[in-house]
Amino acid sequence: MRKIMKKAGCILLTASLFLSLTGCGNNENTSSVNTGGSTAGVTEEPVTFKIFAEISPLSPDNSEKTLVKQMNEAMGVNVEWNCVAGDTVTERKNLILNTGADMPDAIMGAPLSDYELITYGGSGMLISLEDYINEENMPNLWKVLEQRPEVLATCTMPDGHIYSLPGISEMGFTHTDGETYYIGAIPQFTAINTDWLEAVNMEMPSTIDELHDVLVAFKENDCNGNGDPTDEIPMSFMYENWCAGMSTLYSAFGFTDYNENHRAIQDGTVYYQAASDNYKNAIQYFHEWFKEGLIDIEVFSQDSSQYIAKGAAADARLGVFAWWEIPEVVGAGRAESYAYLPILTDQEGNSKVNLNEMVPTGHDRFSITKECKNPELLLKWVDQLYDPLMSMQAIYGPIGEFFAEEPDENGVYVMRELKEGETAGELKSKLELIGISRQLADDFGTYYYMEDRAQERLDDLKDFWFPDIHNFEYYPSVTHTLEETETINEYMSDIKALTSEKTAKWLKDGGIEEEWDAYIQTLNSIGLQEVLQAWQDAYDRYESALK
Repeated sequence: MRKIMKKAGCILLTASLFLSLTGCGNNENTSSVNTGGSTAGVTEEPVTFKIFAEISPLSPDNSEKTLVKQMNEAMGVNVEWNCVAGDTVTERKNLILNTGADMPDAIMGAPLSDYELITYGGSGMLISLEDYINEENMPNLWKVLEQRPEVLATCTMPDGHIYSLPGISEMGFTHTDGETYYIGAIPQFTAINTDWLEAVNMEMPSTIDELHDVLVAFKENDCNGNGDPTDEIPMSFMYENWCAGMSTLYSAFGFTDYNENHRAIQDGTVYYQAASDNYKNAIQYFHEWFKEGLIDIEVFSQDSSQYIAKGAAADARLGVFAWWEIPEVVGAGRAESYAYLPILTDQEGNSKVNLNEMVPTGHDRFSITKECKNPELLLKWVDQLYDPLMSMQAIYGPIGEFFAEEPDENGVYVMRELKEGETAGELKSKLELIGISRQLADDFGTYYYMEDRAQERLDDLKDFWFPDIHNFEYYPSVTHTLEETETINEYMSDIKALTSEKTAKWLKDGGIEEEWDAYIQTLNSIGLQEVLQAWQDAYDRYESALK
């Protein structure tokens, strides 16, 4: 199976796009490391832009951030921010796009689907950006394109236009097969309290049934030793959360299901995980864990702050949990009491992991609307984020706040020392500027070192998880036609909603055996086969282009 680092059949398209854009630029690069962009066209009177933006729940308004103030000053720009955090981001974004009310000049950070880009770009609500992408307007992006010309093809819609700027994150490792795999290959790391294992005199489980027995022991004993045998939570997770779900435990049933659309591929055939017998068997099995009180009753309702609060409680409360790392949930001081669970098998030693879809490029985090009167200047402003040092500060936080004031002896920036009680994850969430960014593989060790916890995660993937993985096939980054995009958009939300509702019911209350056939019939009646065909057709074109 050829992997995502292949050019996705876009070489000819990429060449034509890049050559056509080359004619738009001049031969001078006026960008600088500090501002990351040309100041040509900056007026004496500041120009004001309105931007709708996603921020972290821990983040202040973007107007308060050091990096934004630097960007504004460099370009002679003021920004009126409409910043939204949490679950309301999509709702607020949709309200703006659907009604046109309080339309901003740009949408930043809040993801835009391909369907939204095609629909609102085609209607003129979002403007096309390809004519502005040149060396004069966007010198920092231009430098990236000189190194990664294929990036333009990944953000070009079927109508030939670019409605959102690209983002790049090449944070990966080389496996023994010579292929590059990225940090999101397995998004859910499942951890277990080893102090509790010792307290109940049990070994690290290797099968799903052994884990069941461990959880029973966690439930029946005062594992945290505080005198209250009822405050232990044997296992907790966040239902349908990208990094806190329970999908890694499905390995014992012959699959994992990390993709939000339940999409998977086997021997070149695309299928819907949540319509497979393996999925049925897993949900039926884990319903018994709910009946036995082994799983937190709040998994369907808790948000990340409530979830993490359980891990940070005065007394250890979590026996098993899932997250992308251990310290962010339970704190650095308690992290040593936890270890990762291995890939669990069935009683015969069988397991399978479906790797998450890994895409080092995206095109959904910065779009300009028809309300913008000066797109050239706004793009000059945002182009600063394609400078490696500016991007570094957008992803993590400013120099002096996240990074040390000065680079080390190699000229490379390092993270400052954490204060007592701080975690790297919380600090990043408070300081980051969500939107476009560039993280080329060569940036690490040249401008800044990879964050310790990110490097640790890659090491864990390479050394702990991947030795137990034998299936490396995953759905690649493909380009859908307009018709395929419309098909997927028409049916997918209802399909996902049905699966979400039924799976939650079956986990809590049971009944999957009796209702399964009707569920499959309903899936087919609301467009599952049409969506599968659209996914398959796009995949087949991708494969044909590689030959």
